[in-house]
Amino acid sequence: MTTSLDAFMNRVISVVTGDGRNIVGMMKGFDQLVNVVLEDSHERVYSETQGVEQIPLGLYIIRGDNV
Repeated sequence: MTTSLDAFMNRVISVVTGDGRNIVGMMKGFDQLVNVVLEDSHERVYSETQGVEQIPLGLYIIRGDNV
C-alpha cells in the first residue's frame, strides 16, 4: 500500500477519518502503518444552514487506524 501513496506526496489530499471528519492538506509523509503527515491543513465542516466552514489546523498527523 505504501508504494501507491508515493504518488500523493507533496499534493493536496482529502482524508476522511473514522469519526467522519474531513481533513484537507498537503501530504508531507507517511509510514508503513499509513500514518499520514499533512502540512497547511484544515478541517472542512459541512452544515446545511451555514455552508462549509474551514478550521485551520496547520501541521497535522493522522494515525493510520483512523483513516
